[in-house]
Amino acid sequence: MAGLIFLLAGVSMMVACAGYRGVAIALFGVSSVAAVLWFDHHMTDPLTLAF
Repeated sequence: MAGLIFLLAGVSMMVACAGYRGVAIALFGVSSVAAVLWFDHHMTDPLTLAF
């Protein structure tokens, strides 16, 4: 899933370089929302540490 997030961000940068600003902003927004949701899912898991 993290690879998909970086892929979306990379595609949005390529689209921005091609001159399609609206599409690039939309793709970057989707990748940003996906990153926040994915990392929030992992940040809220308790650690099972046994010392």
